[in-house]
This record gives sequence, structure tokens and C-alpha cells, in this order.
Amino acid sequence: MSKATLFLSKFIPHSLERRIRTFRDIYFRNYKIEPLPQEIYSSELHQHSISFCTNCMNRLYHLRHTMEENINANSDYGAVEFVLVNYNSRDGMHEWARKHLSKYIDQGILNYYHTKDPQYFHMSKAKNLAHKLAGNEIVCNLDGDNYTGKDFAFYINYLFNEYGLDNIFHFKKAPYWGTEGRIVLSRKNFVRLGGYDESFHPAGHQDHDLIFRGQKLGLDYKVIEVENFLRYLSNSTKEKSTGLAKGKVNYYELRDQNIEKSNKNLSDGKLVANMDKGWGKSVVYKNFSPKPIILD
Repeated sequence: MSKATLFLSKFIPHSLERRIRTFRDIYFRNYKIEPLPQEIYSSELHQHSISFCTNCMNRLYHLRHTMEENINANSDYGAVEFVLVNYNSRDGMHEWARKHLSKYIDQGILNYYHTKDPQYFHMSKAKNLAHKLAGNEIVCNLDGDNYTGKDFAFYINYLFNEYGLDNIFHFKKAPYWGTEGRIVLSRKNFVRLGGYDESFHPAGHQDHDLIFRGQKLGLDYKVIEVENFLRYLSNSTKEKSTGLAKGKVNYYELRDQNIEKSNKNLSDGKLVANMDKGWGKSVVYKNFSPKPIILD
């Protein structure tokens, strides 16, 4: 944590810190934006269908900046779907989604789901739910604080044409730590891995655990460092640790415990998660319908 960040977290109100962070992230973080290769738009490429999977609990302050921009940045790619899971958010997200996102639902590019069950956020469970609801061949975890960048779907499709479906693509680059969760793989392989490990503590290391298990099962792993696709809004340690449990917890302590568990599972050859209880279980409501959908 930098001295400036430490000062912000200790001496100014959270609401003001949040506004300062967002302003800095949008206007002062520098990225090298390059022209994308024309090959990604070739009509000779097979067009894989792609689902962007986003979940959100009480982070409307991120989503109001990213969601519509991401949809519009990828709307030219025909076979794309955005899955947005409202993980029982209590910050006005449902009303905001109805007002601002209904047009994308009508266009068929967005499917919005609302669950009223969870009282606390659990990263693996929330991400699994979004991926389980995804209907396309390729799934991409897209955290609510991430921007895809223009024509990200075209680039993903190009990568799978170039390297094949048995790959995990990870979009990250130091020092852009906010895209560590941007993992792309086939839905078939995601299901084969059992999704993210729901036995983990509610936050930390679930993304890397998924990758490590995938590598052990024979999937190729490639890091993609194209900065066009790496924009994000940052989170403080307090924000990362809030809403995970009834009492006070620390994100980094939970992460370290999850690392230990992951390492043991890998050592023991436990490469498929959630084999006993399944994954992505919930009751959800789609696109503001009052009719529940039961996922088991």
C-alpha cells in the first residue's frame, strides 16, 4: 500500500476516498492503447459465442461506470452475451439496472439475474452462479470494476481460433493488478473443472486456483498483456474486506488461507472442485420477472 493510499484510507471519509480513486483510475492511470490487428475481424475466423460473466453485491459505484461501456464496446460482435448477477445487492442496483439496462435486455445482449438469498458476498459462489447462467461456448469472468476495452470479444474469438479451445487466457499485466480475475476459457472446460472452489473462504486466490487446476488437467495457459483490455477501477483493502461475513475480516488473511488450501488440494491431486455439493446453486429471477428459476 502506497503512502498516499494509506493517507486516503485513514484520514478522509470513505465516500470521498471512493470518488478520488475513481477519478484517478479513469483520468490519470496511463495505458498503452494500440491499434488492434485486422486479423481479429476476419470473416474467415470461426465465430465462437462468448458470455461475459459479471456479478455484483453492493458495488453499484463501480457498475454504473463500467457496465454500459462494456456492452457498447462489444456490441459489434454478433455472438456475445453479457450475464449480470445481482448478488442480493442492497445499494439500489436493482432499480438502477431496471432504469439503465432494460434496453440491452430488449436487444438480447444482456441477461440480468437477481438472487435474494445471500447475505454476504462469496467470490467463488457468485462467480459460479454467473458462469452457470452463461449460455455461450466461451466464458469470460468480468469483474464489475473492469472495463473490457473496445472489441474485446473479437480479440477473444481470434485467440481461440489461433490456439484452440483447450486454453486458459489470462488478461493481466503488472502493475494492473485489478484484472487478475479476467480469465477466459471454454464453458466445457469450466464445467470440467467444477468451477471456482466454493469451499474456499469468501475471498482471495479463487482465480489462480482455477488456473492451476486447469493446468494440471492439461489446459494450456497464456497470459495476454494487451493494455487495451486492462482498464479497471481500484479497490481499497477495506472495500475488499467488507461484506464478506457478519464480523470483521481481512481480505489478505482469507486469501492466504485459501492459498494454503489450494496448494494442498493440488498436492493431493484434487483438481475438480465442488464434487460433493455441486456449484452455482441458487434461486434467481431473470430480467425482472417475478418467476423464480431454481438452479441445483
